[in-house]
Amino acid sequence: MSCKKWKKKLSSYLDNEVSSRERSKIEKHLKSCRACFNQFKQLERVHRLVQSIQPEKPRPGFYERLSERLCQKKTTLREKLVAWRYGWQLSFPGVGKIAIAVSAVLLVSVSFYIWRSATSYEVNIKVFEEEYFRSQQMNSFVGELALPVFFEIE
Repeated sequence: MSCKKWKKKLSSYLDNEVSSRERSKIEKHLKSCRACFNQFKQLERVHRLVQSIQPEKPRPGFYERLSERLCQKKTTLREKLVAWRYGWQLSFPGVGKIAIAVSAVLLVSVSFYIWRSATSYEVNIKVFEEEYFRSQQMNSFVGELALPVFFEIE
């Protein structure tokens, strides 16, 4: 068995949670492996320190307060959302609900119209043709002058 598996069993060994057969195997390994023995000693020191700590008594009334808090009904997120959904509907009369719905649809429609009008572009054919012609001239310049000079250098 590898040291990694032995090291996992050290805590159980300290807590006397292993069988006598397993205990003798662990002790045999600890005698032969220095690294596991050092790990065991460190774990043993921590174990002794933890065992030496005295438990603290809770303040008076702690268990009563704890019991009350545990008995209180907690509202889930679903319950909160359902209460909010139906709560706002109950706070407005029928005409108010219709007005809110119409306002929401109108707001969405106007926002969509403004967004569409702001993103539409007009293409001027004459300007497009001039830019295209200039780009073709640049391509021919690069092909005729710049590339042969570049290849001569190498």
